[in-house]
Amino acid sequence: MRAGRRPAQVMHASGQAIVLFALALVVVLTGVALLVDGGNLWSQQRIVQNGADSSAQAGAVVLAQKLSGVTAPASGWDAEVATQVNANAGANGITIEHAYYTDICGIPLTSGGTKAVDASGIENLSIAAEVGHGFPASSATTPDCPSLTVGPPAGVLVLGHKDIQTFFGGIVGQRQVPVGMRATAVSGYLQGFCDATESQACSILPVTIPVNVATCDNRNNLVTTGQEWELGPVYRIPLCSNGPGNVGWLDWTPPNGGSSELVCSILHPNNPSIDLPSWQFVTQTGNTNGGGGTCGMSVESAIRTYDGQVVLIPQFDATCDSDPDDTQVTVGPLYGCPAGHSNNNNGNGGGGGGGGGGNGQQQWYRMPSFAFLKLCDASDAACAAQGLNYGAYIQGTNRSECEVGGNGATSCIVGRFVKILGSGTVGAGVGGGIGGEKVVGTQLIK
Repeated sequence: MRAGRRPAQVMHASGQAIVLFALALVVVLTGVALLVDGGNLWSQQRIVQNGADSSAQAGAVVLAQKLSGVTAPASGWDAEVATQVNANAGANGITIEHAYYTDICGIPLTSGGTKAVDASGIENLSIAAEVGHGFPASSATTPDCPSLTVGPPAGVLVLGHKDIQTFFGGIVGQRQVPVGMRATAVSGYLQGFCDATESQACSILPVTIPVNVATCDNRNNLVTTGQEWELGPVYRIPLCSNGPGNVGWLDWTPPNGGSSELVCSILHPNNPSIDLPSWQFVTQTGNTNGGGGTCGMSVESAIRTYDGQVVLIPQFDATCDSDPDDTQVTVGPLYGCPAGHSNNNNGNGGGGGGGGGGNGQQQWYRMPSFAFLKLCDASDAACAAQGLNYGAYIQGTNRSECEVGGNGATSCIVGRFVKILGSGTVGAGVGGGIGGEKVVGTQLIK
């Protein structure tokens, strides 16, 4: 055997090692592809689902506006639903393959308002009314989910789609993976939180409170704890000074203002239709001193007419002293308020912690939610145990009822939160009669 020449079997073994290495490398790369692309796919599925959820809810909010008696948009309700669904889909980076109208149970509807299901009770989307192709005609009034008895149009079913690009899938010829998700959101009248018969409803009080627990400091400025109000406990909601970020009295019909008009707004709610969230403009807040006038009662006495009842109180998380951009109402941290004109620190500090925001007059309030507040009365044992026999102590001389932990509060509204409404539409002039059906919420159900 010549020197320097490798035996045949050695060369053969070397060749086998190369083949095995190549096979092992393919296995390793395939594993990496599965790990990386699989993880990315799982993450993207969540993103697509969130986009579908958001798009369905956007359509349901429009239906909530329709139910609440909001003036129809110039383009019509069907076109507005389609616009909002597609706008939210685009913002979330997904496309809408189809969107259909449903009833409150999430059952797809035909263009004639009947159920879009086959003989076996399975949905048949081929005959369902598609968003953007006309609003379903319907005379139905009493839906029953178990029996598939449909009600009027009240929801939107969205089929969302996104093609996910792979990182390593191209190795096996899979350069993208289609992901489809569906979501259904419905809107309907809220029930079970008011002393409600068909003729009695929650009334909206013309006062707004921060979204977080509020108290006063020793200079009578309002501060918040950064914690949301809890459901159940009795709260003494203080009325501190009048700077932005404080509890504020609302004048829905400016420019008159003053306690006389405020009393009438309490007894006979005259609020505009309010979407959640939205900016609401109040030019002159009312004055709680005195009362009388057209409605012949003090502000305190007017609120006490609701003692023991559940009322609706708008909550705010920002104020602005310059006309905000409504299209940015969901985009923090300024929510469309021009820089330097906002006090958007969730109600912290009485008078400009956000840099601007005015002094309580000529204000826009950003309202993301409504609180259902059951006012105290003597029949409520938890209230009575604390000496709180009424829902309002606002004469400015009620330190014994309103002060908590030495905060110096001398006026307050007292009661317990039973629900927070964070989506939907509250109709115009809610309360004091048959207007209760105008309180509408939205909910994802599928």
